[in-house]
Formats: sequence, structure tokens, C-alpha cells
Amino acid sequence: MRHWTLSAAIGVAILSSTSSSASPVQGVVSGIYVLDEARSDNAFQAIDRASADLSNAKRPLARMRLRKSIAVDRIRISIAGDRVGIAYDAKTPIVVWIGEEPIKWKLIEALVFDVSAKADGEAISLAFHGDDSDRTTTYRSVGQDLVENTTIISPLFSTPIVYKRFYNRTN
Repeated sequence: MRHWTLSAAIGVAILSSTSSSASPVQGVVSGIYVLDEARSDNAFQAIDRASADLSNAKRPLARMRLRKSIAVDRIRISIAGDRVGIAYDAKTPIVVWIGEEPIKWKLIEALVFDVSAKADGEAISLAFHGDDSDRTTTYRSVGQDLVENTTIISPLFSTPIVYKRFYNRTN
């Protein structure tokens, strides 16, 4: 039995390494990354600037929904072939196939998104379509860092919300 367990573990490791080396996303490295606040844009300030023109009645709800969707300190990315898994902090992971139909992803009960992914060989882009906003987030590995570029478009705001974040690899 012990021999079978060891063989299975070796088989999984080989399949994993083979799958990821054949991945269409050669530029993004699987791993765990932690937000580098010093080098990153303050996404909350970007939301506050964009929501400044909203009426007092709409501003708190719009800001709260967007803040919940971007409050991330840690990202775990796993790439195997055309499958991408992303987990933000302790939130429900997203597992999506590159170039396939969107999946439903529930951040919280009130925030449900259709999520799809595409790759260009150097980066992965996730598209989040929600009831009141569309967000595109692109991830690219640069050395040991993960660079995230995000654009959020909502009919509530006159301009898109754009920010860039850096994450340091921990493993």
C-alpha cells in the first residue's frame, strides 16, 4: 500500500509538471503571492475618486460592493494546461478554463460574477461580469513578482477605475 501511495504521488507530480510546462500561459508562474502595498496603487483611493460624483444615496453601496470585490492581500495561482485556479485570500477559489464559457463565481451572496479567462502566452486576463460592473484583471509574472492590472467599468461612474498592484511570491 505504501508503494502505491508513493507511486501515485510521483505520478501526480509528473502530470502536474508536464501539464504546466505545456501551458499556454508561459509568463505566469503558479504560486502564492502577497500584496506589496508599498509598490501598489491604492485601489480604495481609486474607488473613492471615481465615486466622488455619485449622490450621497448611491455612494456608500457602490463603494462597499467594489471594495469587497478588490480587498485582496494574498493570491494563490495554479495553472495546469488550459485550467487556471485563482484563490483570493480565504474566498471561494475560481477555477476556469482558458477560452471557454464563463463560470458563475460568488464572492458573497450579493456579489455574483460570470468569470472567464483568456491568455496571450505572457499573461492571464480574467473578465468579471456582474450586475453593476465589469472588471478585467490581467496577471503577469515579472521575476518573482506578480503584477496585476485592473480596470473596472460601471454605469454608475463617469470614468473607469484603473489601478496596478504588485505581489511578492512567497513560495
